[in-house]
Amino acid sequence: MGLLDFFSSKKNAPAIDRLPSGSFTVDRHGNVLTSTLPRSFDEANVREIGKTVMEAMVCAREANLPVTEMSIHFSGLKITAKEQGGGVMIFLAPVR
Repeated sequence: MGLLDFFSSKKNAPAIDRLPSGSFTVDRHGNVLTSTLPRSFDEANVREIGKTVMEAMVCAREANLPVTEMSIHFSGLKITAKEQGGGVMIFLAPVR
């Protein structure tokens, strides 16, 4: 449940004033290639989301359940991920 752990409360985690809107692409190793997210959104959070989504897709593939698209809905944020040639395109959208 790594993705859920990412959004759980952390004592020393910086507060996010506004949830981000944009997209980013990660390669098969989890490296961020491109991003349209605001610079105010911490890059460590971008890497963690990308890494966690990639791990979820790899685990599904290893269980013979190939996942090419994933959509995760939180009360304030929607994450959509689409596999693209070994990498993943991830879209973040605040829910209003």
